Amino acid sequence: MHAEHILIVEDEPVVALDLQHTLVELGHRVCGIRSNFTQALSAVSQLEPTLVLMDIHLDGAEDGIDACKAIYQRWKLPVIFLTAYADDNTVRRAIASKPFGYVMKPFGAKELAAVIQVARSRHDAEIALEKSEERLSIALQAADLGIWEWEEQLDTVKGDERFHRMWDSALSPFQANLLTMLECIHPDDRANVQQALTKSDVFNCSFRALRSNGDYAWLEMVGKLHVGHGRKQTVIGALRDITLRKLAEENLRQASVVFSTTAEGIMILDEAGKVSSINPALTRLTGYPQEEILGYYPSEILLGRRDNDPTYQDIAAMPEGYWSGEVACKCRDGRLFPALQHICVVRDETGKAKQYVHAISDISFIREAQRQLAHLAYHDPLTGLGNRYLLDQRLETEIQQTLNAENHFAVIFVDLDEFKAINDTMGHHVGDRVIQEAAMRIVRQIRRHDEAIRLGGDEFVVIVSSLNHPSEGLLVAEKILKSFAEPVVIEDHHFVISASIGVAKFPGDGNSIHEILGAADSAMYEAKRCGKGKICAYSSNLRDKSGTRLNIEQNLYGAVERNEFELFYQPIIDLADFRLIGFEALLRWNHPASGLLEPGQFVHVAEEVGFIDCIGNWVVAEALKQLNSWNEVGQGQLFMAVNVSAGQFKNEQFTRQIQDALDTYQLPPHLLEIEITEAMLQDFHQSRKVVNSLREIGVRVAIDDFGAGYSSMALLKHLPVSRIKIDRSFVIALPGAERDLGMVAAIMQMAKSLDLDVTAEGIETAEQARILSELGCQTIQGYYFGHPMGAYDYSNGWISLGMGKNYFLPRPGR
Repeated sequence: MHAEHILIVEDEPVVALDLQHTLVELGHRVCGIRSNFTQALSAVSQLEPTLVLMDIHLDGAEDGIDACKAIYQRWKLPVIFLTAYADDNTVRRAIASKPFGYVMKPFGAKELAAVIQVARSRHDAEIALEKSEERLSIALQAADLGIWEWEEQLDTVKGDERFHRMWDSALSPFQANLLTMLECIHPDDRANVQQALTKSDVFNCSFRALRSNGDYAWLEMVGKLHVGHGRKQTVIGALRDITLRKLAEENLRQASVVFSTTAEGIMILDEAGKVSSINPALTRLTGYPQEEILGYYPSEILLGRRDNDPTYQDIAAMPEGYWSGEVACKCRDGRLFPALQHICVVRDETGKAKQYVHAISDISFIREAQRQLAHLAYHDPLTGLGNRYLLDQRLETEIQQTLNAENHFAVIFVDLDEFKAINDTMGHHVGDRVIQEAAMRIVRQIRRHDEAIRLGGDEFVVIVSSLNHPSEGLLVAEKILKSFAEPVVIEDHHFVISASIGVAKFPGDGNSIHEILGAADSAMYEAKRCGKGKICAYSSNLRDKSGTRLNIEQNLYGAVERNEFELFYQPIIDLADFRLIGFEALLRWNHPASGLLEPGQFVHVAEEVGFIDCIGNWVVAEALKQLNSWNEVGQGQLFMAVNVSAGQFKNEQFTRQIQDALDTYQLPPHLLEIEITEAMLQDFHQSRKVVNSLREIGVRVAIDDFGAGYSSMALLKHLPVSRIKIDRSFVIALPGAERDLGMVAAIMQMAKSLDLDVTAEGIETAEQARILSELGCQTIQGYYFGHPMGAYDYSNGWISLGMGKNYFLPRPGR
């Protein structure tokens, strides 16, 4: 028998001593004797007994039952009641306090021993059960399992706190039935769960349960069906949240699909870096089946590893644990292709590298695209020749090599003549074919190490390298020019093309890329000025011409906005009575450095750079503005003659611009006369269309410098012009020989037959005026009647018209 350490609580000392004597005889120890509630609790706290013998009736407000409750609640000690008598109410109270025994006084030793032994057994059983429940609770908590129970008879589902937490409060923790629980399960899983609950002995099922936030969580339920008396069914089981596991499984499935179907070749390597598995894509890329590559290092059969590439151990030591780089990959048939490799480390829970994932992507198409882009970046897509970027690069190389080798190279600038006419009349598709043919002819005339460049449009540059003598560049230029002699045949059309070619040499004509190109360009422009199909070598005087042209071009930008242009006006006189009838407006440019420039010095540049429309519109507007001012303050109606350039005349909006200017100053259209040259009429159909449109709005048209160009009776017959102006070269010869007089007379007779007005230009003497009057010329102008002057140079008062005639022209206010 186990010896107990017993506390006696008895208010009768004789009984207490007798009880102590009996306990000692039974082999127990008595640690103390107390007589009331307070002493009993204090003794338990201090003496730490293993069992308490408690009299129910004690002195004081609290009796033994109260003391039993307090001791068990605080110390879980077994308490045995001692009493001589007990009424029903006391018995009920005593039972409610859950004592471990009940001994009636007087008692015998054997009875007392039996009660103590039973109390000890019960207490040990409760302690064991409590520890077992504690261990079970810890285990359930560690496994994150929720315990639940369903009773068929009551149709109630009960669960612990974890059970209801997993359902996310979808089920009441106090009351729920099977239907309520099933309604929270995903419809697709509901039937399986219901069958497991009611028809399986031991079951394990997974399902989706609706959470309060509207999402579904994956739960795993295990349980056992128990059939009791009367076939009452009870199910007891556990519940686990497996949402994360399901996500992990889904990720694994996805990873497996990716591994099997991705276009990238993937190798799984072991800790030593040897291949342990590959995916199908690697076999497709390299031709190696898995059995031929397992157990090898990738560098042994697949990859051309470079010395500076990190090892697998190096990558494992990197904080990020991965590395990417380019590598040459060898196929089973010996073919090589460029590949991008990406290596990452797979670590265990301790951080140690256990595996490596080595992915390979074929980047052949990227390298090929880069090669093509590089070619496009430096080559012209139409002809395949180099472009401006290659030109700069090649010239830089040639300059450096020439300086080192002390030899020469030449730059040949080629510009096709009249190519624009072919492009405009035949279409761009034909023009492109002409450009391609020109490029091929140029390439056939140069050496392998020379370079042909297309700058754009119809311009080409040829770099002729490693020349022993500077003049050798001209020989190549002559070969190129000669190659254009044969007609170009495209779509049954024969085109005879020629080129203007400029040649510059290095060193000598320029010391930089910009200078040598500028020199060849200047030489080409000089060749074009001299006529079609010419070659011109660069010289120092061309540098001055080029500089002048560049200066003009640069200063034309913004010249209109800076008010640098000015109109001079030369009087036009009625020869019958020497009456002022109008003015010719003549453009001048107050150049900021070169002073006053006439149109011949800058108009051709303005046409080339596209400024002529802006300047021409300003001239027309300014001339009409001045005419309106003079007509408002003068007597009668003067008219204004305005010269236009070829570029301005060909503009489709030209007539519309003239009409807008007339509307702005509210002038009758017949007071404006547009002067054009014979050269502008060579495209007869276009010229006739423009002249007709001008005549339709009432504007008159005159042919300026008549006789100095390609005069044609047929042209005048079918072109609705109103006036011809005899070129001054015929007038200054008067009175001259009879031949000179006859030519002027012939022009007058022709004009009379065509019903055209005539104005003679360049009158410098009274004799010239008299002769022209006798020949029937109606109007004249020249220095004899007045030099061209600015509007405000005509002072208030009389304008001297020569021959003793004057005209009063009031000067308008500034």
